[in-house]
Amino acid sequence: MNNIFNLSRFNRLFVKHTVENYKSYLMSLTVLMGVMILGGSFLIYMIEAPMDRGLQTALFSIILLLAGTIFTSTIFSGYGDKKKAVALLTLPASHFEKYLVAWIYSFLLFIILYTAGFFLVVSFAINVKHFPGHQDGVINFFKTPVCQMYILYALMHAVAFYGAIFYDKLHFIKTAFLFFISVGLLIAINKILLSVFIPKTIETTVPFGNLRIQSDQQTFEINVSQQDYWMIAIISVLAVVFWIAAYFRLKEKQV
Repeated sequence: MNNIFNLSRFNRLFVKHTVENYKSYLMSLTVLMGVMILGGSFLIYMIEAPMDRGLQTALFSIILLLAGTIFTSTIFSGYGDKKKAVALLTLPASHFEKYLVAWIYSFLLFIILYTAGFFLVVSFAINVKHFPGHQDGVINFFKTPVCQMYILYALMHAVAFYGAIFYDKLHFIKTAFLFFISVGLLIAINKILLSVFIPKTIETTVPFGNLRIQSDQQTFEINVSQQDYWMIAIISVLAVVFWIAAYFRLKEKQV
């Protein structure tokens, strides 16, 4: 029997995980749907504004990144409890199979269920009240910029996934704190390095983003050629790196 992956063993592990956690997962999905319904109702009835595609994309992105990372940060919570950790680590399945089950639930299934839920809520919200002259439908989940949000979520998921297995307690808080500190330092270092090579006033810019330079009360902007492709490639590589790091961190776990 393969010590890394066996389909029959993986299926049994997946079913076991589903049976043990489906109630909490369904409850979490119900809460998320409730939040989206209440939020959509507030926007429609209180703000008196149509839910156009721009607003839909913004809401979709914010909720996806926030809810997804919170859920992902809890996926390995059992390893932080000594009693549960013993049972999980001694379970007759490989580390890769345990990793894959958690990855499927927190990434693939979450994206599918969240997208389906968002579609249902928005479909209801844009039809429950008529705004004259407004004909926007539901956003296309297979085109830009929504597809780009899936790629960004892959990175955020990978970071939260690693934090979930790295920390034993307060996974989301610790991971988010370290993530934002790292991003802030990266932006600061990027600006310092640019200032060394370009002796002009440079506005704060993210790495690989557009460069804005102030000179003689004028602002010049330098656009990076094929910036979107570069950012997608970098984000994808970073996501894979964190996913791999999370797997090896899981392998280090011992009874």
